[in-house]
Amino acid sequence: MHAAFGRREWLGRAGGGIGAIALACLLDQDKLLRAFDPTPLPANPLEVRMPHFPAKAERVISLFMDGGPSHIDLFDPKPELNRRAGETLPDAMRPGVEGANAAKLVASRRKFNKCGKSGIELADWMPHLADVADELAVVRSTHADSPEHVQAIRQMNTGAIMVGKASLGAWSVYGLGSPSQDLPGFVVMTDGGEPTGGPSNWGPGILPAAFQGTPFRSGPNPVPHLNPPPGISPARQKTKLDLIRALNEEHLRTHGNDDALAARIHSYEVAFRMQSAAPQVADL
Repeated sequence: MHAAFGRREWLGRAGGGIGAIALACLLDQDKLLRAFDPTPLPANPLEVRMPHFPAKAERVISLFMDGGPSHIDLFDPKPELNRRAGETLPDAMRPGVEGANAAKLVASRRKFNKCGKSGIELADWMPHLADVADELAVVRSTHADSPEHVQAIRQMNTGAIMVGKASLGAWSVYGLGSPSQDLPGFVVMTDGGEPTGGPSNWGPGILPAAFQGTPFRSGPNPVPHLNPPPGISPARQKTKLDLIRALNEEHLRTHGNDDALAARIHSYEVAFRMQSAAPQVADL
């Protein structure tokens, strides 16, 4: 047990602590504390970072087929399901399934054949797929922790059914950066509408906002509101962006680490360069 101390000693200690807090606040306002801060302003978050092992690919295109054909009719034979077709849904599969009490098991209506040298089993629905069977990597251990579409789709893209985890593309750019300085390192293209769950499927989660996916669309204006209004010359726009950057950086220096603001500073620069580069790559 610590010995009790008197009123005067308590007031002295408390007063000294409050004074130290006030002094630190004043020094911070005058940027005297930050003179010893080794953390500089955020550098280019998309700067290329070398991987731990030699890279085997320069870029990745992930096609997420929301609402596509069932895996049990294409790549995933279920012999036990076929044997138990017509039976009532097992108890272990009932939680979260609407109408589970009356649900019946349905067998796949396709025939599976062993294809290629690997002998991988593929359904006969797309017969020409067998010609490239040995070029496919089929993962059959993937499953979702929720029968609901929103949560399951989010888990496929971020690894979790809850909002807040980083997407696969965000992790890739965070770990490797991007060789392009004129375009985002992670872009998203939909089939015309947002998938179930929307932007959470390509969000940065716990990572800095600079690593989230940038939605693209086809045509001369791939990114909405990217091009300046008529009558604004490139020189005038550059002057405006330089002023915005100076003000944002001053705010960042005086208010500490603001992840959203740092990402916004970088996004302004990328957006300016994207005005000429984006239409070329997005002309699909």
